Amino acid sequence: MNIRLAIRGYADGRRLFEDRVEIPEDGLEDLLPGLAEKHAKAMAAHERHIIEIEFLDEPDPMQRFFRFGTDLSGMILPLEMPL
Repeated sequence: MNIRLAIRGYADGRRLFEDRVEIPEDGLEDLLPGLAEKHAKAMAAHERHIIEIEFLDEPDPMQRFFRFGTDLSGMILPLEMPL
């Protein structure tokens, strides 16, 4: 089975990129590190940013999105994570 994702990057309130990927479940470990590096580099120049991962096949809107970053205004019920 494949997992379909939309990965978006926002900085200073604007969308900078959107990547749509379809990944076989057994290929996640191979593909995700490269995507994470690519997206982290795109966001590094921005103080306020969000990465949003949308699980396109998830019907529940409360489970469909995962967001993380430094711009809390674009998140619902943000949690602070110690580094």
